[in-house]
Amino acid sequence: MKTSIAALAAHNNALWCDAVCRAHDRPGEFHESLWFTRLGAPRSYPDAVTMGGVEAAPAQTEAIAALVGSTRQRELSVKDSFQSLDLSSLGFEPLFDAEWVALSALPRGVHPSDYRWTRVTSKAGLIAWEQSWAGEEVNAAAISEPRVFKSRLLVDPDVVFVSIQGDDGTAGGGILNRGAEVVGLSNLFGRTIDMVYRRLAAIAGEIFPPSALVGYERGHELEAAHQAGFKSVGPLRIWTLRARAP
Repeated sequence: MKTSIAALAAHNNALWCDAVCRAHDRPGEFHESLWFTRLGAPRSYPDAVTMGGVEAAPAQTEAIAALVGSTRQRELSVKDSFQSLDLSSLGFEPLFDAEWVALSALPRGVHPSDYRWTRVTSKAGLIAWEQSWAGEEVNAAAISEPRVFKSRLLVDPDVVFVSIQGDDGTAGGGILNRGAEVVGLSNLFGRTIDMVYRRLAAIAGEIFPPSALVGYERGHELEAAHQAGFKSVGPLRIWTLRARAP
């Protein structure tokens, strides 16, 4: 049976979350319909990602309940990739809803004068990229919070940190990750997000073999993705559980 693009997007996202956690020495576990880490994900990243829909909900809920029982002293978040869980009985609250988006035909042959882009390859460059993503003043010597993106991600051939350059400096950027037969696009930033979407789609077409480009968005960023040609392919929900006071 053909796997839906939303299911491929969810699997790709779980692979990316696991890569980020492994870079922090917090590897996750892949089960049939669920990925999770017992060791705590970095800020802005979930502790669990579902990879199956309503038919897998009972097993997913049971596994998440066990995770809560073993790690209840800290905050937890779950990416409900098909908006098919009800985690309120475990104490979770919905944080926000979003939509998976996909672009099946990646643009090629964009004229070089239309944009300039670079692939981040150094520790200093990655720190500067992360601070631009976080909206912080660029300072390669320090960062105000613990870093999310560790330098070991730069040696992964399936991960590309992209910086898009304009006439007056960095105009935006994002991350491409290849996995689960698609290329994931995440952590976009820039003054004009629909431009960033278009540029990253073209860059993905240059770097990776032809494959669908996927991601998820909400609000203004979702509108920007649609303007860039992406289509919504399914809903998702982020659940959060507050840390228990010691």
